[in-house]
Amino acid sequence: MRGSLLLLFMLSACTWGRSPLNQKVVLDVNGKQMKAQEFAQELAFRLKDQDALSAKDPKQVSLAKARICEDFLVQTLSEEWAKEQGLLVKAEELDEQIRQIQKGYPDDFAFQQALAEEGVSFKGWRDRLQNSLLQKLVAKKVAESVVVPTESEALTYYSEHKSQFSVREEAQVRQILVATENDAKAIDSELKKGKRMTELAKKYSISPEGPQGGLVGWIERGLSDVFEPAFHMKVGQRSPVVKSSFGYHIFELIARKPSRTKGYAESKDDVRRIIMEKNEQSLYLAWLEEQTRKARVYKDQAFIDALKVETKNQ
Repeated sequence: MRGSLLLLFMLSACTWGRSPLNQKVVLDVNGKQMKAQEFAQELAFRLKDQDALSAKDPKQVSLAKARICEDFLVQTLSEEWAKEQGLLVKAEELDEQIRQIQKGYPDDFAFQQALAEEGVSFKGWRDRLQNSLLQKLVAKKVAESVVVPTESEALTYYSEHKSQFSVREEAQVRQILVATENDAKAIDSELKKGKRMTELAKKYSISPEGPQGGLVGWIERGLSDVFEPAFHMKVGQRSPVVKSSFGYHIFELIARKPSRTKGYAESKDDVRRIIMEKNEQSLYLAWLEEQTRKARVYKDQAFIDALKVETKNQ
């Protein structure tokens, strides 16, 4: 059972010493401050989806507190550096992101209801989104100085990490997907009479590949419960009717490939991408470490440690 969180303090629910919670500074990074009340509210927000037991777990609470401190530091340093570099989240870009997210909801009421369930105002949600977009801009700017790996570096990485480029056994299948079991049985009957699966798929299958004759393509072993039986079938063999959350399937095995390790030529693009991502991450962490060293950071660890969580069932 989930509950609404009540935050209790070691000395008082309203004050810490002589400082009201809305005035007491808990975090300060280069002059940007987070007050005790803000910290408590953020902690409640981050723990709100936990069940009552987890929300009071000292490890979970300690982890949430640490992340609040880390995120506040990163956000502040990102904002300052972005200002120095002339980076800005344009209003139209932010509005477009908001529109894209809102499209995932049936209507505006459903979107507003989701915000209410999260316990956040539209402005608060918008600010979080804007901060997220700004940090992505910063990371992208920092990554501009990443050097593209040489052929020699790519070859070395591939040689030392070949296991990353292994491919499990694959099966190629053709399927017919219909909505009801009766439809599936009728099609199965037609197939047993000698009708071609390709033609029946084009005519009856409701899957995206239906118009192309039902050819699904290559599927790795272990990634699909529906098609897992294909790895125990002979080429040309047809499955019985298989039920899934999508409907009722009938499929046949077209071909199968054994597990293998992709060669360097086939893996080259993936190798370069992996190296670039690792280098970008290393560069970003180095940037963050440098910015942190130069920053004036204050943290009231005693207050943070004393902040306790209790739950009240709704």
